[in-house]
Formats: sequence, C-alpha cells, structure tokens
Amino acid sequence: MSSIRFLWILMVSLTESCTLSQPQKLSMYDVLMEYGFPVGLLPKGAIGYSLNKVSGEFAVYFQGVCSFDIESYMFKYKSTITGVVSKGKLYNLKGVTVKILLLWLNIVEVFRQGNDIYFSVGISSADFGIENFLESP
Repeated sequence: MSSIRFLWILMVSLTESCTLSQPQKLSMYDVLMEYGFPVGLLPKGAIGYSLNKVSGEFAVYFQGVCSFDIESYMFKYKSTITGVVSKGKLYNLKGVTVKILLLWLNIVEVFRQGNDIYFSVGISSADFGIENFLESP
C-alpha cells in the first residue's frame, strides 16, 4: 500500500513541476519590448500573434481594422499585419498604412534610433519621438 501511495505522490509532484516549468506565452506587446520597441507601436486589442524566433517572421491579429492619429498622420492597421522583427527593426511589413495628404501609403519598415521611431514608406520616412508610443492607442 505504501508503494502505491509513493507512486501517487511522485506522479502528482512530477505533474506539478512540469506545469510550473512551462513558460507563459508573452503578449505581442511584451515581444515588442524584447526587440527594443515601445508597446504603443501596436494599437490595443491584439487578439493573438505568431512569431518564428529564428527568422523573426511574425503575424499579429486584431478583431478588425484599427486606426489612430499621431501628430498630423493617420495610421491604419488591418486585422492581420505581418513582417519580420529584429532588434530595433520591423521590415517587410504588410497591413500597416499611413495617410499622407489624400493618399494611403504602405509602411514597409519601422526602426528605432535612440528615442525616435522611424516609419518608412519606401521612398520617404518620418520620425516620431518615442513618447508618442509609450501607451497603446
């Protein structure tokens, strides 16, 4: 009888230690911070993401289109955005646009230099102070 009790205690202990040692999946906002970006680079409401830590390829999912203003620019995020992330740089972006005058242009790259965040549409870029991105819009 005592050997059965011992096996039972051993199984419960192993199950608990395996459960406790499994790492929690970070939110995409936490992942952004690991790569040197502020959380406010993504709007609130991300419902999931996938990330290949080897290649940096990622996808972020929202329930719908998200849009917000920073200074005189309007940004729009589609329900799925994809790209590649590395330390201080997001590139090959798809699903993020900015309105300049009357045109919506695709943002293809975002990078951080010091306390500035640069958004590139390919032929031109604009920079914003990091203080604009301390909280998610």
